[in-house]
Amino acid sequence: MEDFVYQLSKELLTHLSLKDLLISISDKIKDYIGAERASLFIYDPDDNTLNSVVLLADKGTYKQVEIPVSKDSIAGFTAISRKILNIKDVHNLKELLSIDRELRYHSHWLYIPGMKTKSMLSVPITKDGKLLGVFQAINKEPYFSKEDEEILKKLSPLIALAIDRAISLGNLEMIRSIEKTILDNVLESIVLISPDMKIKEINTSFLEMIGFRFSEEEIKDKSIFEVIPALEKFKNKIDFAMENMISEEINMELLKVKIVPIKWECIYKKNVNYLALIFKYPNG
Repeated sequence: MEDFVYQLSKELLTHLSLKDLLISISDKIKDYIGAERASLFIYDPDDNTLNSVVLLADKGTYKQVEIPVSKDSIAGFTAISRKILNIKDVHNLKELLSIDRELRYHSHWLYIPGMKTKSMLSVPITKDGKLLGVFQAINKEPYFSKEDEEILKKLSPLIALAIDRAISLGNLEMIRSIEKTILDNVLESIVLISPDMKIKEINTSFLEMIGFRFSEEEIKDKSIFEVIPALEKFKNKIDFAMENMISEEINMELLKVKIVPIKWECIYKKNVNYLALIFKYPNG
């Protein structure tokens, strides 16, 4: 068990996308406990739904699955109750009613040819009291054991950490994409530089201003003075703005440059200071 947890931890930390994470967790745990299939659902609080991807065995492709959080499905009921459900036969209405009078079976495997669900182990995934998802293992002969329940119970905190990490990284990527879109739609030419004068971010207008002498990839981490040599004689003014975190302006022969300090407060490393250089033609 300890070796599996170690290997799973290493595997999960390599996946940055939710889709890859869903597939990886499902496959690894499925094989470990000897289930026929497995599915990891991520909870969407905005729509109050559970979302996952499952393998279409006949096509070798994956399909998105969405299930409402309600007692009309075992996954939904698991999300509501926050309890582990170990069901021997999902088609046995008497067994379902013994758990809850409203519980019903809703299969997301129905469109997979030859796939018939019987036994199921359904486990809520939570972190700090917050629902993150539901893990389901499908079909094991003769059915899932108490030992399987304990294994999934021990693995659930690890799964929760992996989901939380993937969601956070996804949100950061989304924010970065939004910021980049806004940056690229600003008419002024903008470049973000670090304290050592290295270029960190630029917008399309800046590339256009320098005549596309560099691509976006090529220009990253170059000295701003290498790209715009005329700025070097104003280095003292740039240094002053950086050291004192105040805005300054530079009047060049054909350009005006506004220097705007940016303080990035980061919780996992020291605060980082940047300068945004905003280039504008005086009559533009």
